Amino acid sequence: MKAGSIQLRQEVYQADAWKIADWLDDYEVIKYLNEGRNVVKSITQAIQRVNMPILTHLFNQKGSFFMIMEKKQPIGFLRLVPKGKTAEMVIVIGEKEKWGRGIGKHAIMEGLHHAFFEWRMDEVIAKINLKNERSIRAFKSVGFKPEKELMKEMQYSISIREFLKIG
Repeated sequence: MKAGSIQLRQEVYQADAWKIADWLDDYEVIKYLNEGRNVVKSITQAIQRVNMPILTHLFNQKGSFFMIMEKKQPIGFLRLVPKGKTAEMVIVIGEKEKWGRGIGKHAIMEGLHHAFFEWRMDEVIAKINLKNERSIRAFKSVGFKPEKELMKEMQYSISIREFLKIG
């Protein structure tokens, strides 16, 4: 996979929102996420209520939301949530046939560029379910280190200094 073949797009169109709702309605996609059970219903209601072609503002309420794009097709999403000088990253590859191809790694790198160079964060963290081996591998492959064990997940982190060493 070429590094430039994955991009993050900040605009969230109506068609993207429907796709996100489909992904979040698939148990295999969400089994390691902390999303509430009503998230699909909330997205569907928002799409119907806000009759607009661009819904970016709905997805950016507690941080920045990006569509993960491959060859101009949405295949997942990445969310960055600021917490002081730290940002938390959540990533979902919704298109299951794309799993295991290194796409997550490239999307994480793009998200780190945004957090460190646009937002000027000192650190990025990711809370990953202990059983989510794919995510653990992807985050470790770009330099995240285990920081602390929580109840069902491990918190991983990378600092700007560590990122610049690998970048």
